[in-house]
Amino acid sequence: MFTRIFDAARSLASGGDLRRPAAVRRWGLALCAALLVAGCAVRVPAVDRADLRVAGTRVTVVAPDGFCVDPQSVDVTREGGFMLFGDCSVLNAEAVDGAPEIGVIAASISNAPVPGSLEELEAFLVDGPGIVTLGRSRQAEEISVLFSAISDGVLYVKVQDTGPSPIPGASPAFWRGFFETGDRLVFGTVTGFETAPISDQLSRALLQDLADRTRAANPEAVAPPA
Repeated sequence: MFTRIFDAARSLASGGDLRRPAAVRRWGLALCAALLVAGCAVRVPAVDRADLRVAGTRVTVVAPDGFCVDPQSVDVTREGGFMLFGDCSVLNAEAVDGAPEIGVIAASISNAPVPGSLEELEAFLVDGPGIVTLGRSRQAEEISVLFSAISDGVLYVKVQDTGPSPIPGASPAFWRGFFETGDRLVFGTVTGFETAPISDQLSRALLQDLADRTRAANPEAVAPPA
């Protein structure tokens, strides 16, 4: 299953619809960079984390509790980094206490310093042309934002995309979380499936855990505002 999801995610990430003029220039370029990936400069030092060198900066991304890295998914080039985390039992990795509901989490890293605040990013994604980058179908008319908020240094966005999905059986509603690690933008996507949906509460908790563990693993990470 994870191989198919990874292949679909790679296909989605390479789409040209993310390259839009003018209004996308700052946040759009950062998001595009994080979504366009290929492969090198990576290692997986433990089952719950991946260590990537992205544009000269080393970033460690740590999975939420109960999730493990899919080693075949970790990718990085000059454009950015990408990886998938899955339920450890599904990936046949080392068992971790507190196994979560089955789902998959994708994480991406920008290749350039964060171009603005999370408030600016929220405005770009929710009210601006960046909404196209939130969906999977790349069809703006099919993509809507159901909820957005900033809390503990994470921008949470619940997205609904009723267009065709490149991920077989994926729920049309899913959550994304954006946060800063040092001067990089990291964002995670929690995907549930129509046969095994993931609740809003758990989705947000997984994204918060991803942010907390990732920031703790990077000594130059900027602490979230009080």
